[in-house]
Amino acid sequence: MDTHTQHDHNNPNNHTLSDEDLQIIRDEKIIDLLDTLADKYIGDTPSEYLSSKTDLTDEYDLFSDLQDNGYFNEEVIYYSSAIRYLKDNDPSLCESLEIATEYGYTTNNINSELLASLHASQKKEETFNDLINPELETLFNN
Repeated sequence: MDTHTQHDHNNPNNHTLSDEDLQIIRDEKIIDLLDTLADKYIGDTPSEYLSSKTDLTDEYDLFSDLQDNGYFNEEVIYYSSAIRYLKDNDPSLCESLEIATEYGYTTNNINSELLASLHASQKKEETFNDLINPELETLFNN
C-alpha cells in the first residue's frame, strides 16, 4: 500500500468505526439473535414488541420492555381451546390456580380461558428466561 492511501481518510480501509457505529451493529446482532431464538423456541417475533430497537443496554431492560408491551401476554380463547390447553399443560389446575391467586383472582372470577391464558403467559416467560435470556446475556456481556 502506498503512503497516499495509508493517510487518505476517504479510503474505506482506513475507516475506524465510531462508538455509535459499534452500538448500531451490536443492537442489530441482539435483535437478530432475539428473533432467531424466539422463532425457534416460541414461534414468534418479539422485536415487534420493543419500544426501541436501538441503544439496547442489557437483557433485563429488554425483558422489561417486552413485558411492558405485552409480549408475554398469551390469550387462549374459546372454552374448548382452553380446556384442551389445560388438559395438555396443567391437568390438575394446580399451577394455573396458583398463578391466578398470585394475580388476585378468586374462584368467583376465574374461568377456563383465564386459567389457560395465565398459564400460557407464564410458560412463555419461563421459556424465554430459560432458553433465550442466557444467549442474550452472553451477547450483552461481550
